[in-house]
Amino acid sequence: MEFRLSTLLSDRRFWPLFWTQFLGALNDNFFKNALVILITYKSITLYGLGSGLLVAAAGGIFIFPFFIFSATAGQIADRYEKSKVIFVTKVTELLVMLLASVGFFTENYLLLMIVLFLMGAQSAFFGPLKYGIIPHLLNKDELVQGNAFVGGGTFLAILIGTILGGLVVTMDNYFPFLAGGLCGLAALGILSSTSLRKVGNANPEVKIDYTLFKPSWEILKMTAANKMVFKTIIGISWFWFLGAGILSLLPVMSKNVLFGGEKVGTMFLATFTIGMGVGSMLSDKFSKKTVEIGMVAPAALLLSLFMMDMFWVGDHWAGAGNAENLLGVKEFFQQNNSIRIFFDLFMISVFGGMYIIPQMTFVQEGSDPKELSRIISGNNIINALFMVSAAVMIMLLHSFKVTVPTQFGILAAINLAMSFWLYYIHSERTVRFVMQIISHTFYKVEIHGHENIPKDGAVILATNHVSYIDWVFIMAASPRPVRFIIDNAFYSLPMGKFWFSQAGLIPIATRKESAEVLEKAFKNISDNIKEGHCLGIFPEGWITRDGEMRKFQPGLIKILSKGIEMGVANSILIKFNQIGSLSETLDAIKMAKEAGYTAVISHRSG
Repeated sequence: MEFRLSTLLSDRRFWPLFWTQFLGALNDNFFKNALVILITYKSITLYGLGSGLLVAAAGGIFIFPFFIFSATAGQIADRYEKSKVIFVTKVTELLVMLLASVGFFTENYLLLMIVLFLMGAQSAFFGPLKYGIIPHLLNKDELVQGNAFVGGGTFLAILIGTILGGLVVTMDNYFPFLAGGLCGLAALGILSSTSLRKVGNANPEVKIDYTLFKPSWEILKMTAANKMVFKTIIGISWFWFLGAGILSLLPVMSKNVLFGGEKVGTMFLATFTIGMGVGSMLSDKFSKKTVEIGMVAPAALLLSLFMMDMFWVGDHWAGAGNAENLLGVKEFFQQNNSIRIFFDLFMISVFGGMYIIPQMTFVQEGSDPKELSRIISGNNIINALFMVSAAVMIMLLHSFKVTVPTQFGILAAINLAMSFWLYYIHSERTVRFVMQIISHTFYKVEIHGHENIPKDGAVILATNHVSYIDWVFIMAASPRPVRFIIDNAFYSLPMGKFWFSQAGLIPIATRKESAEVLEKAFKNISDNIKEGHCLGIFPEGWITRDGEMRKFQPGLIKILSKGIEMGVANSILIKFNQIGSLSETLDAIKMAKEAGYTAVISHRSG
């Protein structure tokens, strides 16, 4: 995996975008964390708001511009040449950083909050450009890798910015380093943006509406029109709700619950961002150049479990230290459960990375290229609503004196419910992903010929039947979800119907057993072929007793021929572990070819 990533990073198509967004994310977090640390540890108050409420409010202030400006930003990104607009946003970033330097020099926290709002506005205009330009720069089979790299790079930038922000403001004379760093990073971002390749105007006919709220409504309607993309955007937005909540709670948890000093707080944030980067890279490894949306629900479920443990550890924390004597890093790790709580946080963020990358890629692949930037803007608007809601919720929980560990528990419980909803909307792909993990964990699996399965359109996979778990291996090996046709008696086993229906399996019976089930099966099969799904059948009709391929059943041959007759499906014969002479294997291939199938057969001489 490292080689492919390093190759992409050196690719002239991609590296200017990577470094432009990397430097921007680094600068954002350098500024934000420096501000948050100063507010927290100097106990800053502003208009009656204490430091805890100010930190929560800061998250909302940064996000609010996404709600206001995202629609117009999406229109601009779709209408104009993206590389030119990116350059303008980077110049704007430098101007905002100059204003931030004035705020830090004068210790004017009201001005710094205004700067935070302006940074949010600049990011709102950059977001649709960043994700909208990726499909123009990379091939379709590079999208997951590109998004994983952008995601991993972003979280690495967050890590560096988080550490720099925390370290610089602890210096006695921090201003020259802080101001120089902010302005210098913005200048480097301008430089890297000049190397971006021109990709043309996606849709020059788009009209720019500067009324702010009207285009927001129009873009939200456009986003909602594609139901699967819209549901995925809700899943993405929930991630940002959860992330905003966690990031606003971490500094307070570190100081007021665990009694950690500034460096411990910075290490908490660094651990979170490292985990997100690791999760982003793992999403690429599991995806194998396709969008593996099936990993989203399991990632959300595991994320909830580690959040629950973090709640329990924090609620029962009995370490040394107090509000007047905060612990350093060495002293903190001498406390019971200190490593456990850091491990919880790391795993939360790892599964967060595995949760977000497949969904962002799914939105890119599932959207019309002419509307992509506006769809991403719609995503950003909904993200903003969720993140502002998170800031409001955390502020309300603070005002009701709800403890920080309990707030983690509340977020974990809501996320657990969300994981079940995500499973519901992606059940078929989730079952396939779980089958893939199970088959590769307990068996040594070698996959050959998967490239014969078309990426799109209807296809029928016909496989010989050697065990009751054949469908598990085929489903796990296929790059697409496979809707297997199975015996109704097996389908109707206790609890079987629920799980098999989740996997998209289709029950079938003989006319003698149930004419109704048979008729429904053939209608279901016909509908699936018309809709372009991938079907799996066992044309022999039952499990082989001697490992040899048996004669195909007439009814199942009818299914195989149906797709060919309709002119919408390919048929592929898959033979498990053909043992015997080469001539026997060639006979099986001949049988497949005569029926019009592609043959993918594993042969072992014996």
